[in-house]
Amino acid sequence: MKLFSLILSVIVFFIALYFFAIKIEYVDTLNDIIYVSLLIILMAICIVGVIINWEIFTARKKSRIILFVSNGFSKKHKKNL
Repeated sequence: MKLFSLILSVIVFFIALYFFAIKIEYVDTLNDIIYVSLLIILMAICIVGVIINWEIFTARKKSRIILFVSNGFSKKHKKNL
């Protein structure tokens, strides 16, 4: 679920950035200013979503470490009679 949220945040960020880049040249009225500010808020929310879900990559790196420890002192020795 976190991976889906991360991917969705990244996709929505780039879509909002695309519409922001198109609309920024034609800001004339108050409605345009409100629309552009809402796009900025949406991009900020997406950035927060990416920051929250960024721990997926660090958790996977930590879980892949497998450590085998062998200790020569704890081996059982057979006694010859």
